[in-house]
Amino acid sequence: MKLSTLETAKAANTSGHDQTSRKRHGVHYTPSDLAEFVARRALGRLKPREFVVLDPACGNGELLLAFANGAAKAKFPAPRLIGIDTDKEAITAARKRLAKAPASSVTLRCEDFLTRGTDDTDPASGPYDVIISNPPYVRTQVLGTERAQALAYQFGLTGRVDLYHAFVAAMTAKLQMGGILGLLCSNRFLTTRGGQSLRSLLIANYDLEELWDLGDTKLFGAAVLPAVLIAQRGDARGGDRSFVRVYEDQDGSTPATAKVSLLAGLENGLEGIVKANGRRFNIERGRLLDETPKRPWRLTSAEGWKWLAKVRRHSTGQLGDLGPIRVGIKTTADSVFIRASWSDLPERLRPEEDLLRPLLTHRVAGRWRAKENSADTWSVLYPHESVDGRRQAVDLTHFPRAAAYLEQHRTRLEERDYIRKAGRAWYEIWVPQQPEAWAARKLVWPDISDRPRFFIDLTGAVVNGDCYWLSCPNASDEEVALAVAVANSSFALRYYDMCCGNRLYAGRRRFITQYLQELPMPAASSTQLREIVAMVDQLQRTKEPEMSPACSEAEVALDAIVSELFGIKETPRKS
Repeated sequence: MKLSTLETAKAANTSGHDQTSRKRHGVHYTPSDLAEFVARRALGRLKPREFVVLDPACGNGELLLAFANGAAKAKFPAPRLIGIDTDKEAITAARKRLAKAPASSVTLRCEDFLTRGTDDTDPASGPYDVIISNPPYVRTQVLGTERAQALAYQFGLTGRVDLYHAFVAAMTAKLQMGGILGLLCSNRFLTTRGGQSLRSLLIANYDLEELWDLGDTKLFGAAVLPAVLIAQRGDARGGDRSFVRVYEDQDGSTPATAKVSLLAGLENGLEGIVKANGRRFNIERGRLLDETPKRPWRLTSAEGWKWLAKVRRHSTGQLGDLGPIRVGIKTTADSVFIRASWSDLPERLRPEEDLLRPLLTHRVAGRWRAKENSADTWSVLYPHESVDGRRQAVDLTHFPRAAAYLEQHRTRLEERDYIRKAGRAWYEIWVPQQPEAWAARKLVWPDISDRPRFFIDLTGAVVNGDCYWLSCPNASDEEVALAVAVANSSFALRYYDMCCGNRLYAGRRRFITQYLQELPMPAASSTQLREIVAMVDQLQRTKEPEMSPACSEAEVALDAIVSELFGIKETPRKS
């Protein structure tokens, strides 16, 4: 299976697209200051000589221009610049911008880097001394399954393939041993399961010199959280792999040490809270810990390592020991299956009550208990049942009103080809989970939140796909109370940020299965467990626990108990 053409890659570098189309096709041109930052970091790993430099998705030539200017400033010989892009307009713009660049030669080609052949007589065929690139960022969902599978086969990738994963694999094949890679891309590969294949490729083929997680700095105009990787092609030498991480500070309790240009502050070794561009950022420095590609790449420091070692000594299990963590339902047709009110439908189209279930969404997810806000209360038409322990679609002949309602939406529901190909009934929910599991006691929390928002549900409600849930029918009251106390604690927030690092904008995080199942659980005495159960019960019974002064005191006390159980002392944080 060879990918003969890649229309998405072509679209991904088209300068004339509007903003929506540019986002869909991964078009995020590099700002000048960020291009100069990447170029300086790459040049800092090189000794003066003439280099052959490639950008395989060069766009308007910003990174190549930054490298040439940086080389001239460092008094390096003028480099040979080679740019490749699928968009003719971008190549025309790059040709104009690079016409006066301090380069010994400039070669620009309107081609697809992922499918171009090798011609030993072509000066643009490589291999290259330096590759500096901001490859297109197009996720599997946009690429489509067929294209993603073709890319995976062509470049030996596994899991969820992003277009920039394929670019890195192709760049690696063209980079000289000892050559330098200056990569600017989405930081998702650092922490997600989908990035595991790329992490494996990088570990196997490079000595990782510098990693900069630029987080929610908004250095791009688009909503992309960028990372910069500087690496040398060849076997890893080990040693100190520099890792710098910067995210906006949402706490505000620590005074800022400096007011700076952010990129200048990063390169000048600043650490801690700084002010830049009217915002506060926390700059963390350490080294890259990459125990295995299966785990997120983490920033560690001597202090953080000691903290983790102490936590591990006091841990006796993990949250996932209580049961499997699952994402909520995914209907793939929410406007059909989910409504705030079903009573406003004509009676003949109003589904039978037996098929309507309350739905827990991120809107009602609170700390300790679900919020009671009728404006955010939704219910789902759930056409599934469990028979002899097996899930199946209900027989609509027993539910004539639901059948009439669904029939009105049949055309849209039948457009979901994947339902048919899976041998399922046209009116089914795509991911319904197991119907009998909803009735059991469960922990529920939102996928994305600025802080932990875990609560215990006893209502039997269905959980929506913007939340995760853990069914624990066989756990004791003490085990469940301890689990929710730890999950909502300041300890959990610090552990999550240190070991998972899946941060988004404005202090938000993604609390997903692969991280939460490993959240440590401590041992506790019977006396401590009784205290925890009593406090969790108090917080659950209070209508708005986050607004109650008494509950605030209980949270602080409960937080202190959790920290004590892990042998540490944590200061409660806002985010």
